[in-house]
Amino acid sequence: MPRVNDAIGFWQRITAFVRRRRIERDVNEELAFHLAMKQAERERDGQPPDAARRDARRQFGNVTALTEETREMWTFPSFESLRQDVKFAIRTLRKSPGFTLVAVVALAIGIGANTAIFSLVDATLLRGLPYADPDRLVVLIGNVQRSAGVERRGNSYPDYLDWKAQTTRFEDMAAYTSTTLTIGGRGEPQRINAEAVSASYFSVLGVSPARGRGFRTEEDQPGGASQVVVLSDGLWQRAFGSDPSIVGSKIQLGGRPFDVIGVMPPGFSGLSDQSEAWVTFVYSGFPRDNRGARGFQAIARLKKDATIAQADAELSAISSALEQQFPQTNDQRAVEISPLSVETFGQLRPAVLALMAAVTFVLLIACANVANLLISRSETRQREIALRTALGAGRGRLMRQLITESCVLALIGGLAGVALAKLALPTLIANSPIGVPTFADPRLNLPVLAFTLAASIVCGLVLGLAPSMHARLGGLGQILKDSARGSSSGGARRLRGALVVVEVALAVVLLVGAALMIRTVQNIVAVDPAFATENVLTLNLNVPREPASASAAPTAPGAPAPPPPPFVATSGVLLERLAAVPGVTRAALLTDLPLGGNSSAVFYSAEGDATMSAENRPRAYVHRVTPAFFDVLSIRLVAGRTFEPSEASPDSTAVIVSAPLVRRFWPGQDPIGKRIKVGAPESPNPWLTIVGVVPELKYRGLPNNPTADPDLFFPFTDRSAQGVALRTAVDPASIGPLVRSAIREINPNIVVFGMQPLEDLAAAQTAQSRFTTWLMGLFAATALMLATIGLYGVMSYLVTQRRREFGIRLALGASAREIVAVVLRDGTKMVGLGLVLGTAGAFGVARLLETLLFGVPSVGESTALAVGLLAVVAMAACLVPALRATRVDPVVALRND
Repeated sequence: MPRVNDAIGFWQRITAFVRRRRIERDVNEELAFHLAMKQAERERDGQPPDAARRDARRQFGNVTALTEETREMWTFPSFESLRQDVKFAIRTLRKSPGFTLVAVVALAIGIGANTAIFSLVDATLLRGLPYADPDRLVVLIGNVQRSAGVERRGNSYPDYLDWKAQTTRFEDMAAYTSTTLTIGGRGEPQRINAEAVSASYFSVLGVSPARGRGFRTEEDQPGGASQVVVLSDGLWQRAFGSDPSIVGSKIQLGGRPFDVIGVMPPGFSGLSDQSEAWVTFVYSGFPRDNRGARGFQAIARLKKDATIAQADAELSAISSALEQQFPQTNDQRAVEISPLSVETFGQLRPAVLALMAAVTFVLLIACANVANLLISRSETRQREIALRTALGAGRGRLMRQLITESCVLALIGGLAGVALAKLALPTLIANSPIGVPTFADPRLNLPVLAFTLAASIVCGLVLGLAPSMHARLGGLGQILKDSARGSSSGGARRLRGALVVVEVALAVVLLVGAALMIRTVQNIVAVDPAFATENVLTLNLNVPREPASASAAPTAPGAPAPPPPPFVATSGVLLERLAAVPGVTRAALLTDLPLGGNSSAVFYSAEGDATMSAENRPRAYVHRVTPAFFDVLSIRLVAGRTFEPSEASPDSTAVIVSAPLVRRFWPGQDPIGKRIKVGAPESPNPWLTIVGVVPELKYRGLPNNPTADPDLFFPFTDRSAQGVALRTAVDPASIGPLVRSAIREINPNIVVFGMQPLEDLAAAQTAQSRFTTWLMGLFAATALMLATIGLYGVMSYLVTQRRREFGIRLALGASAREIVAVVLRDGTKMVGLGLVLGTAGAFGVARLLETLLFGVPSVGESTALAVGLLAVVAMAACLVPALRATRVDPVVALRND
């Protein structure tokens, strides 16, 4: 029964709250009626109206208190109190527009920056992968054991089949690798990114086609009767006009017919995050019977009750058994298991976390600034606080009011920060080179807005504590006397000083971080790749073969297969036509472009070297180039010569090597004429003669190659996929249309893609460092500005509070220099302590940025620069109030006292 009564009372209060204005009017009218009746009774007894009114009020009691007591009976007292506090806070802030504007702008900068960067954190680190149960997805890579810093070399298909057959910790496993396809038969050929995947690929990821179906096991077998393809939603719309009958139709890929069996859901672009089509893994060309051929990756889904540690132990046992069974190919080989989320977001984590830490520091500095403003403002409100205390307000009630004002202020700053983030986020994303996956769309969604709301409330609570901690609730007379003199409590001064120390320390940390990143970019730019990037245009070609003759006689059983049809254009024709393009001075063909990231690696042997095992087996990256390649890229020869035209054949034994290979096997010797061999010394491959040596090239990445393996250059031979490098006498980007037109004139079926200046490719290698540096510099500059403003504000306030003291000093004969020294001494104490604490924190930020730094041996120089800059700026901020203190009029100061 009490619960029923409570429920009835609750709903009655809800109804009363909705009709509160009418009920308040009724209560006021009823109280006024009773008061009038009592006054009328006294007037009938012969009292004058004024005396009767006073006696009636005295007997009736405090009308306001009765109104409040009545209201509490039919409303929610805590809610009503909060509503009143909020209304009062808004009125108070409106009365001080200058203070409100400065505080809101400071908080908007801090909260807005945090909101924008947190949207990146949410998209990349919190939201997760767009697959079913993504925590159970792992990537498997077959690597050499106990070899530190070895570049991942991928898997072999026989090993993959053994893992899949013998493991018990995975639900399923799939192989995949990136490739490219050419869509023909629909106007100009289009080159698209694709993935060659095994039949279980989509089921392992937990993604099904939106139209049609995925691959079947029998379709991923050599010699299959038909070739099938699954399209992305974007390619289906762009290239096929969203044709509803696309499933079941045939399209041309690489000159061969493929049956379209499915279309994936919108937004799905595969594990490569760039794929627009998927073909069966057999199309990748990886040999299924060569255990030593490695290069693709594998994805697996753990069983619900399995852990990565258990799967790792099981695969280690399988690898050990394979090592014993196949020592030639599996010696010292193990399987690396890595969560798919780590593989997808691992490289982003350091940069995103560093930026999040930076904006957090900016917010803390902004909060310290606003807290100082609130403390200074509360000093001027001591009279109000004393009067409210005298009227019966308790300390808890006053603290609640001050905290409510701060929360209202922080929420307004949060709203302004959301608006600022909404404006800045599109620009941030558009200019960010940080490789955010396409499915990770940073936006102001509910989790981000919830974070902003929580940050605003926390800021409000912290800011509210600052003025309430030192609110003086002493006697009214003493408060009014101190207020008239403009004195400030020692606790308030110490609290303001502590906040300035915190601001300076955080600013030092941010400045050191920015200095470290600037130094990193400078070091990266200073790296010499040993080839020229200026005035070089690069592009990729896919040169198809001539169509096979329909009248060709079938091959007789046992007879050798006929040679493949010739390419539609030979390397000689391409070079001649490209060299004739206006603005082109030299042209070269090559198998892989510098900094393109698609170089292939081989194991090799040096003649006379017998110290080869799985751990120290030499490996090199192979490039086939035409003789002009070295001139186009301005690569100097350390020794020997370039290729002769007669050496441009598949059976040529001439090779040009990079300097690291020579340093390893023939230090101090003439390498020309030395021999190496692809594969083991006992392999049937021919010995290759070194005819030239080039310096160590940063061919595969800047600022350093992923590994220290050397480069091998072979003479170029005709092939389908090839790169082009053109040395130009004009801006490389300006001749792009002429190059395309020249290639189209040779044959319209040649596909051109990936055209861009080599200088842009080099810039892309350092884009993430540049972007992180730019943002860190922006946040550091903001922090420096806020810290300077905060220090200036505190010093100005302290000078104002000490006007009487400075007036007396000047009246007693103190010089202006002595007054300046007194003010600077106080400022120096705060700044010095902040610099010391910030210097200690600089080592922490250096550790946080460790993975982003390059060529920065220590933080000492950057810390010294940051401390020096902040010290100069801080002293300048202290000097202005100090000079103002020397202009205090002693007579005016003493008169005000």
